[in-house]
Amino acid sequence: MLVTDRILRLYTDKEKFESTIAFYENIQGIDCEMRFNIAERDIQGAKIGGVLILSGEKESLDPVRDIQAIFYVDSLGEFEPWLKENGAEIVHGPHSNAFGKNMMVRNPDGLLVEYFEAKTDK
Repeated sequence: MLVTDRILRLYTDKEKFESTIAFYENIQGIDCEMRFNIAERDIQGAKIGGVLILSGEKESLDPVRDIQAIFYVDSLGEFEPWLKENGAEIVHGPHSNAFGKNMMVRNPDGLLVEYFEAKTDK
């Protein structure tokens, strides 16, 4: 049971999406490694190093805006009971999506985190 990576989640208006991507590419010295659309929520996304940028209208972003980070984990199934036993609240999930499985968790300190287990190529 390991947290294998941590990603900061940022939110921006559609008009600032490309300039925000450019800023985080430049500040980290790397190119955007992934772009994606969450069509059902009308949100565009981009991942640049340790930053995930989500862009959309206010109404689209409001339901997810409080999530401040993503913790990539090796086993969501192992983390869920451990988190509950250690005072965390499972807010949503776990759910499967195109990239793996995730759940939204309020850690005991109040931090709202998406715990995410990526799909493996097996």
